[in-house]
Amino acid sequence: MKGTHMGWTEEEDAALMNAAHNARRMRQPLKTAFDAIAEQTDRRPNSVRNHYYTQLKPAEKAEPAFLPFSEKETDELLATVLLALANGQSVRACTLTMAGGDTRRMLRYQNKYRALLKAHPERVRAARSALIADGHPVPDPFVRDPDAPRVGRPRKPACELETRIRALLDALLNNLLALTQGENAG
Repeated sequence: MKGTHMGWTEEEDAALMNAAHNARRMRQPLKTAFDAIAEQTDRRPNSVRNHYYTQLKPAEKAEPAFLPFSEKETDELLATVLLALANGQSVRACTLTMAGGDTRRMLRYQNKYRALLKAHPERVRAARSALIADGHPVPDPFVRDPDAPRVGRPRKPACELETRIRALLDALLNNLLALTQGENAG
């Protein structure tokens, strides 16, 4: 089992960069360098790879792995999404617009909204009530419109047995319909 490490030493960083440089120079896959350094440092190859690519990023462009929402951002997100829903726009389309086309930011907004629905329904209801009080007719996001088309991928059958049972039932229904129509005709 690989050990737990808290960080990389300068020597380990240098060895990693040197191994990657040599692998490129010898036209070998970088994976060979990652595997060799993993063995030397008692780390997992994927951890070595992740560290390598992190080191390649310029420091000024590095974004924090987790950026929490402020209370104001959360309120603005709720209001924007609820108003978009009132205008017939989907959550995905709204959050993509909010993110300026950046899918990573879009997912961050969308996930936050979905998490609020699940973990803080009272906050969502309060935001909706405030919008309604301001004269915006906002639909209840907790009530699905039965007439609205289902978006997303079609549901897959649970298993092959379910598919066979459905086919058998469909065939029986068709046979029954054919028999009743034959009796009505005669």
